[in-house]
Amino acid sequence: MSDLETDSKTQEINAAKASPWPEDMRDQIWGDRLLLRFKMKKEMKDYRNFLEEVVKDEAASKNVTNNNCDKTNVAIQDAIPILHHFCTNQLSPYELKELFQLQRSGLTEILKSKYKITSAYAIVFCAVVEQLSNFHHTGYGVDAPPCCNQDFDNEEELFENVLNYDSRVQGFNLGVAENIIIEDSEEEWKVDEKILGVFLKRMISFAGPTLLARAARVENNSHGDNNDDSSDDGDDKDDGQSDYTNNKPSFRSDRRVARLMIARYWADRLIEKYRSMQKQVDHQVSA
Repeated sequence: MSDLETDSKTQEINAAKASPWPEDMRDQIWGDRLLLRFKMKKEMKDYRNFLEEVVKDEAASKNVTNNNCDKTNVAIQDAIPILHHFCTNQLSPYELKELFQLQRSGLTEILKSKYKITSAYAIVFCAVVEQLSNFHHTGYGVDAPPCCNQDFDNEEELFENVLNYDSRVQGFNLGVAENIIIEDSEEEWKVDEKILGVFLKRMISFAGPTLLARAARVENNSHGDNNDDSSDDGDDKDDGQSDYTNNKPSFRSDRRVARLMIARYWADRLIEKYRSMQKQVDHQVSA
């Protein structure tokens, strides 16, 4: 069950069993749920490669040679200030605002076109997206598990808290820039560096080691050594939110995956802009 990539394995299984769907449809939904996470997990290396590329590009531009240029020893967190500088100096605040938007229909299209999942799980995913767009009405708590290390921020929870939804224009969005002039006839956009920082920290987590963050394992020897849930998926104990409520699936883990898809979509757009401008720089240097 490691492909679940979650610390709520047993809760997800129980939620699936409690679903009203026919058994064959339930199996199809379950299989595509695993397939989606498997495909997304395979992409983690691409994000690590990009973050390493950013750090190396910066070192090369400054003619710096150090341990961080070693392919086996690249501190990808060093990409945060570099990408922050890129976003705030190479892109205008309004461009940033436009970048961090995704219509609700676009999320389901990513599932179908990028991950080739069009079965019954696509219908379930539409319900999950509907929950996300109205999350403040659901009464659910934070979906992200408690951070496993109190010395670090919980990137997933921080991102969850700043993710917005606007049904009128923007769809899912981040408030990375705001118009600081009140008059309707004028605009002057300013970057919210705190929210931008939240996204960049979330982007670092795309490199792994796990697809979804896991809560800290709680040692519990009261049941002896016969705990069938002990696995690499982490502890199944209550980490703030169950995958089913009142015997009905809440789709908590699916919402976490959907938010990750949103964040990765924005990361892909940022990567595209960064590489496009880096090509221009390389062309000017070689000219």
